[in-house]
Amino acid sequence: MTGAATQGRRLTATPGSWHGSGAIKYAYRWYRCDTMGGRCRPLRGATAPRHTLGAGDVGQTLAFAVRATDSTGSTNGYASLIGPVAGATASLASLVQPSVSGTATLGGSVHVDTGKWRPAPKSFAYQWIRCNANGRACAPIAGDVRSSHTVVRRDVAHSLVAIVQARGGSTSRAVFSRATLRIATAETPPPGNPPPPPPPPPAGGAGPVAAVSPSVTAVSQQGKKLTGAPGSWTGSGTIEYAYQWYRCDATGAHCKSIHGATKSTYTQVAKDVGNIVGLTVRASDSKGTTSAYASLAGPVAALGSALYSTAQPTISGTATVGQALQVGAGGWSQTPTAYAYQWQR
Repeated sequence: MTGAATQGRRLTATPGSWHGSGAIKYAYRWYRCDTMGGRCRPLRGATAPRHTLGAGDVGQTLAFAVRATDSTGSTNGYASLIGPVAGATASLASLVQPSVSGTATLGGSVHVDTGKWRPAPKSFAYQWIRCNANGRACAPIAGDVRSSHTVVRRDVAHSLVAIVQARGGSTSRAVFSRATLRIATAETPPPGNPPPPPPPPPAGGAGPVAAVSPSVTAVSQQGKKLTGAPGSWTGSGTIEYAYQWYRCDATGAHCKSIHGATKSTYTQVAKDVGNIVGLTVRASDSKGTTSAYASLAGPVAALGSALYSTAQPTISGTATVGQALQVGAGGWSQTPTAYAYQWQR
């Protein structure tokens, strides 16, 4: 989202960058949440990529969700919260939302800038908050009041946001920064993903940041080619990508790198049958290198199998406590007569 979080001003949202099968259609939904990004309720009729802030938004945070649909299913994406929204007569205006940079992995460090304001504030104060993986339902981190934050184990599987308070004379105003991606451990990737090769030391910075995770277009059968996409990244200057494919057991564990499989495509072989394949993407810019992971694909069907997966099932819904998720059936080499399901953690 972009725009000033002030009554009467317009917020504009974009869907982000997506990879899918054929044409992708987008549906939008705006939400009004409390000052800490909790108790979010949809705004009636607010289904366009623009929203003009009204009196009911003052003192609240605004959330925006995108539902992207292609020929294989639907997936939800979430923008960072913006706000709290100031009244129309506010004397201190937040023009550009503060943003967070750095290494958002266990043991790393993230830093928040001040954004842009009118008029220029005299000073700033900070408070880091810990939110759920979608950047909602946040809570303050006690004593964490500097512009930088060291990522600790309690941050894992959450996203981080900084509240930036600007002060000018007798006036002050606090706003949310943009959220980090879900925090992962540095030594162990998120559950179900293969371990990355050790990255080189950063060259004076944190390296690129993944806005959209890598993905794999998968037909899970021996002899078929998997195609990996790097996702969407932001960084300093030109970003270069390196790929590594992994072979894991049927539960997605005990992953080992596949020798020589370092291109964006990989043709499945006899050793992959019954196993799962994973992909790690390493993005490098002038400041360093960062790793990100595609969802696992498989298990791989044998050559000549009549029934095999041609498009991975996708999960839709809101991944927060108390909310429901739903899985699609995906695509298959022939029309199945029935489906059975088993969720895994």
